[in-house]
Amino acid sequence: MPSASIYRLLYISTASHEMSDAELNEILEPARAFNAANNISGMLLYVERQFVQYLEGNPFVVRSLYRRIEQDPRHTGVMRLLWSEVPRRVFADWSMGFKHVDQSAAQPIEGAIDLCRRSLREAIPPEAPGEIVTFMESFYRTGQGLRDFG
Repeated sequence: MPSASIYRLLYISTASHEMSDAELNEILEPARAFNAANNISGMLLYVERQFVQYLEGNPFVVRSLYRRIEQDPRHTGVMRLLWSEVPRRVFADWSMGFKHVDQSAAQPIEGAIDLCRRSLREAIPPEAPGEIVTFMESFYRTGQGLRDFG
């Protein structure tokens, strides 16, 4: 029996306002539950009102989820950067890895990657495509994502 197709999606957007940890958790908790129930994996970064999210899973589910994301009033300027089929998952064990890059945050969010203790490159699975790692590192460093991505 052939395996189901896995598609990846990378997009960026701008939050409608600076989000508190509580507001970010309001996004993450249902997202993680939905992703677990629908076999979606990925990673979300939040830097100075900017989101970058990488999703992977069944193409119909990912496409439907992206349509919902585009309509979410908590952010604007949703721009898809990548949509393609992949041979295997990069974030197979992550229902939604997350990092809120804010040096002043006192409380870490559960499931967040502590980038003060290790680099983003160390946190991302080693099989991640180079262009995804480069983009996420650029987004993390600049807070504006597209500046160094070509």
